[in-house]
Amino acid sequence: MKRLDDLLKDRVAIGKISNTHGLDGELKLFPFTNEKRIFNNLKDVLLYNSKTKRFLYAKINSIKKANKVYIIKIVGVETISAAQRYKNFVVYVPQEMLPELDGSEFYYFQLLEKNVYYDDGTYVGKIIDILETGANDVLIIEKKIDKFNKTESLYPLIKENIIKFNKNEEDIIVKRLEWYDDESEDRD
Repeated sequence: MKRLDDLLKDRVAIGKISNTHGLDGELKLFPFTNEKRIFNNLKDVLLYNSKTKRFLYAKINSIKKANKVYIIKIVGVETISAAQRYKNFVVYVPQEMLPELDGSEFYYFQLLEKNVYYDDGTYVGKIIDILETGANDVLIIEKKIDKFNKTESLYPLIKENIIKFNKNEEDIIVKRLEWYDDESEDRD
């Protein structure tokens, strides 16, 4: 039996099945991305529910856009009661299915687990998540202090703040913000 880490390796979450739609087994898929091209050729997917720890492979029979969600039909799911079993499953696809982006664009998953350094070489921490705030996205950066303690800091993800970022490298270099109160600094 494969481990979950092995199954999800080289896969990326593109959305979550939020509810059923109609009586014929259709499901609402809430997208995690605004990159519509991902959904054009959606066929074979891996579904995972973190609450029940269940995963399964599924074939998508049809998909259509409906306001802010997609309506999907999974092969073999013909009734609303059958569709209800798929609620809260996250949909994963292989990374190679993602459309190529321009050189300066990136997918969020490409930032996760990257090391962040200030332009003077000071280690800031590792990116563990990204918040979408509306005005701009914010990196959540975790720094281990010792074996048992760590800190989290927030850093605005604005183009002007990023000095060096390469999707294929492990490190990101960012500008030290003048107004930012870094807890690791000595205080007077």
